[in-house]
Amino acid sequence: MIKADDIFLFVQVVEEGSFSKVADKLEMTNSVVSKRISRLEQEINVQLFYRTTRKLTLTDAGRALYGKARLAKQALQDAQDVVLGYSDAVRGKIKVTAPVVSSHILLSAAVAEFCKTYPDVEVELFVTNRIVDIINDGFDLAIRTAELDDSSFIARRLIDSNWVVCASPSYLNKQGIPAHPDELKQHQCLIYKYEGTGPDNWYFKEDKREFFVQVFGRFHANSLESIKQASLNGFGIAYLPQAIVHEELEKGRLVSLLGNYTAKKLGIYAIYPKSRQPDKKLNLLVEHFRNAFQDKKAYYC
Repeated sequence: MIKADDIFLFVQVVEEGSFSKVADKLEMTNSVVSKRISRLEQEINVQLFYRTTRKLTLTDAGRALYGKARLAKQALQDAQDVVLGYSDAVRGKIKVTAPVVSSHILLSAAVAEFCKTYPDVEVELFVTNRIVDIINDGFDLAIRTAELDDSSFIARRLIDSNWVVCASPSYLNKQGIPAHPDELKQHQCLIYKYEGTGPDNWYFKEDKREFFVQVFGRFHANSLESIKQASLNGFGIAYLPQAIVHEELEKGRLVSLLGNYTAKKLGIYAIYPKSRQPDKKLNLLVEHFRNAFQDKKAYYC
């Protein structure tokens, strides 16, 4: 018979990354922790970890079990907190995934400030532009810049992120200033490879008409920072989130173009699964992030 305690022990081993750390926390021996995990594997007839002398790595089955078991463990903890009044305290671990740009601009600093304010909270920030599997990868919260269409998540809008077309003064002095988006076809454009509508189709709006312009260029990158650096070097025209070039625009190192036509705007959201009842610490962190974005609203809007 599968024991719930063994499943919850498995969750702790995944989160700590080793048998020994869990053993120390629970005042057990390593062998007891190892035997209980082996017992769980035997009961469900699958291998959960690849074991080496240096680290534990989840198998595919282990990742699948962890995603569900972690939510069950959290639901049990939520229920205990309500009964015991523990939820009045702010403590525990929050695992967050967030995109690179917002992490560099404000989220990393916001996490550090949050941890200073709440010394019993541990935050693990995983910075990546890759869309992770929130449940199976064990995240409590994801910050995403996107048009959301997945109804399995609860989403709270933190701010809107405007995009701008821009270029360096040196490029514009040599190549001229485009007066209409159609004129971009005659310019060297810097192409971000993971645009939602295709890397070389830029979105604009004229009056109420929406349209795309297919642009061309010899510089392609999957990094917004790389596109920004190429534009600063005078190599071409870029279409970037305003946040990443705000300071360069303020200092005149880049010039905003086609302001009457640019209409690209993406919401930045805090999202978590519907099956995850947000606790006090998670709500506080989301609100802390919202305030951090609002404090730098000029960067985004």
